[in-house]
Amino acid sequence: MSPAPLPPPRFLKFGVLVSAMSMFAALGVFVMSLEPQDDTIAGPRVVITDAGCEPNALDVSAGETTFTVVNRSERAIEWEILDGVMVIAERENIAPGLRQPLTARLPAGDYRMTCGLLSNPRGTLHVAAADDASPASPLSHKDFLGALAEYKVYLTLQSRRLIDAADTLHRAIEDGDLAAARDAYAQARLIDQRLAMATGLFSDLDQRLNARAEYFAQRDEDPNFIGFQRLAQGLFEASTTAGLAPVSAQLRDDVRTLAERWRHQAIPPAQLASGSARVLAAWHDHAIDQAPLDARELLDLRGLLQGADKIASLLGPLLESRDPQTLSRLTSELAALKTALPESGTAADRDALLTETRALSRTLSEINHTLALQG
Repeated sequence: MSPAPLPPPRFLKFGVLVSAMSMFAALGVFVMSLEPQDDTIAGPRVVITDAGCEPNALDVSAGETTFTVVNRSERAIEWEILDGVMVIAERENIAPGLRQPLTARLPAGDYRMTCGLLSNPRGTLHVAAADDASPASPLSHKDFLGALAEYKVYLTLQSRRLIDAADTLHRAIEDGDLAAARDAYAQARLIDQRLAMATGLFSDLDQRLNARAEYFAQRDEDPNFIGFQRLAQGLFEASTTAGLAPVSAQLRDDVRTLAERWRHQAIPPAQLASGSARVLAAWHDHAIDQAPLDARELLDLRGLLQGADKIASLLGPLLESRDPQTLSRLTSELAALKTALPESGTAADRDALLTETRALSRTLSEINHTLALQG
């Protein structure tokens, strides 16, 4: 068979020209996403540099606000709105040079903002009372008493299991038993992620337990880099228990402190759904850059899904009376994510997991509006 004739040179040149134009068009779209133009931003804008937030103080009105967070530092960063140590809203894994929106419904008051590295000075956020205050919600705190009481029992039981798992993990590390330590880590981490919504309410403990190395000035060499991520680095990447005993001892103490806080701190009703949405979105934003997803990423998602499933069951009766369609969508998306997520191992469709996690997170984030809650 004779070879096919080559296309005339003019067609080759045309093809090269079209390819070049497509490449530059794609590059232009990418560059446009790197640095926002001021006239494209409707809400408040905060720029994160290596030194902190610019501006370091923001003023907004109560109600729903969309912030635009621009990362001009050299690290992937997270941005949080804090009420004391309680996390009200956050956006994680904002890559250098990029921007991300964060929409939050905030009541009047004074808040703090994290500004990139956890060692950076924090900014301030003042939320003024809105002139056209929304009408009072037909749902009162009493409507949530049953859900909050049941969740309190859930926290108590799960925190006891977490304490036991952390003790087992520490003993295995002290004994130098790598296999047992890896098994204990998986058990403790699964429980930890079931409770991620409630843990995320306390920024100090959440950072010690869960912050990744890139959020610290010296990365994995930073003395403040401890908790589950530091243990995972040693047990699964370095394949050793050496030097991890002080870290596991601190983790054991921190989960006890966490359990005590849950005993005395009421969970705000608005945080049930919005907090669950936040931790799922954080997993999605981190996992979108991971290919393929490893067993630890899937373990984390499994725990987050179990926690979200519990929250959905608690809010189900309220949604049934207020908006059955939202409840139906929530139930469907939970089922879809369960189907996409394998019970064990790493054989998972990454794109399906990202799609279903994002959909579930969005639906959870809309529930406060459905129930006329702020937060």
